[in-house]
Parts: sequence; C-alpha cells; structure tokens
Amino acid sequence: MRATGPRRIALLTAIAAALSITTVGAVPTESAPRFDKYVALGDSAAAVGSVDKLKPDSPRFCRRAEDNYPSVLAHTLGVTEFVDVSCSGAKPSNMTAPQYGMNGPPNPPQLDALTPDTDLVTITIGANDVGAFNVNVITDQQLDTMRARVGAILDDIHRRAPHATVVLTTYLRYLPPHGNCYGIIDHGGGQRLTDALREVAATHSARFADSYAKTGHDICQPPDTRWVNGPVPDTPTVPLHANLAGQEYLASVITIAVLD
Repeated sequence: MRATGPRRIALLTAIAAALSITTVGAVPTESAPRFDKYVALGDSAAAVGSVDKLKPDSPRFCRRAEDNYPSVLAHTLGVTEFVDVSCSGAKPSNMTAPQYGMNGPPNPPQLDALTPDTDLVTITIGANDVGAFNVNVITDQQLDTMRARVGAILDDIHRRAPHATVVLTTYLRYLPPHGNCYGIIDHGGGQRLTDALREVAATHSARFADSYAKTGHDICQPPDTRWVNGPVPDTPTVPLHANLAGQEYLASVITIAVLD
C-alpha cells in the first residue's frame, strides 16, 4: 500500500528535511505508508549494523544487525511484518541457494522468504562477485555478468511476490570523487556499478535507490561527517560498511524510492 495525497506530501517533506542535515534521522512512522509484509534481501551492505546488536535468530556469520538499514526502514514505514534474510558475504547465487559459514546453521536461500502476500522487497546485491575495492576498477565483462544475474533475481522476485513493490539499491560511496584516500584514487567503478544497477532496475520493473550520488560522506571524511567506516571504525560497527548515520541515510533514500 502506498501513501497518497497529503500523507505522501507530509512524508516527503520530512525526508527532505532529514536529508538536508549531516546525520539523517528516521522519518516519523505516523506519516509513513503502510505495508503488510516487508522482506529484506542482500549482502553485508544490507545486513550489518552495530556489532553488539546482532539479531538472535540469525546465523552469526551473517552479522545481521537490529539497526541495519532494513530495520530502520521497517520502523520508518511501520510495516506489519518484517522479514530480514540478508547476510554478510551473500552473492547473487545465495538468492536461490543456501549460504554456509563458520558460525551457525546455513542461511537458507534468501528468495524462499518471499510469499505471494509480500508487498515490499528491498535488495542490495552484486558487489561481492567483484570485491568491495575491486569495484573501483570493475570491467565491462563483470558489469555484464552482474546485470544478467541481478536481472534474473528481480524476475524471480516478481514471480514469487507478484504484488510487491521492489527496490534495488546501489552501495554507499566509499571514496571521494577526487584526491587520494587511503592510497586509493576513485577510478569511477562505483559510478559505473551504480549506473548498471539503475539500468537493471529500469528493465526489470524495479525501483532504484541511489545511495551513491551524494558526496562528502566517504571513508576519508571526519567521524562526524562520514557515513561509511574506514578500516578502523570509531563506533561498534563494521569496517568499510555504513555506520549508524549511513544506515539512516540508506533508509531515507529507499523511502523516497518507495514513494516515487
């Protein structure tokens, strides 16, 4: 179910205000549209959050946190039922095959969480086939492979949850667009990956949440500005992944995509 009229305008106004400040707060739930069942899919960019707030029903190797962006989004939208099956290290193949790790039972195929009554799905997937920093120099062949794999996943989501609003996300910006950051220079791979994911969303009936576009919050920014941790986080979150402000920003960008 989507917000319309004054309710939709109120929520967009709240999000716009949140996005105008450095640390993004959750949008008030009383202004949010309502969904009956939200399923979150994806890799560590979706799964992780605070390392001391892991979800007890999750395999430990998934590092699925109670304050990851899907959890923030579920709270923001006030969903009736929230199912989070995202898992660190997940690849496109783990959407339809189990994922195994050292601590805990396997994470079941993520798409198995979808049911015909699912009405909201978010998914962040694709980068693990390349590697976080290898994305910076991603090749055309890798992009073509990623397009095919993610496109097939989106088609399968639509088959399993035919009435769902589906949102495909990209990844936060790790590097500044100019200059040296931890000895690395941005070669444009993150933008190329984002553009490819946007294309896949457009051709497979999904909405797209572009969390890469906004600059000034990469791993080389000051602690009170960055949304992505460097190699050594200054909070109990995961290196080279979103901190709590980053999780809230991701949720806000996806909320806009849901309402678009």
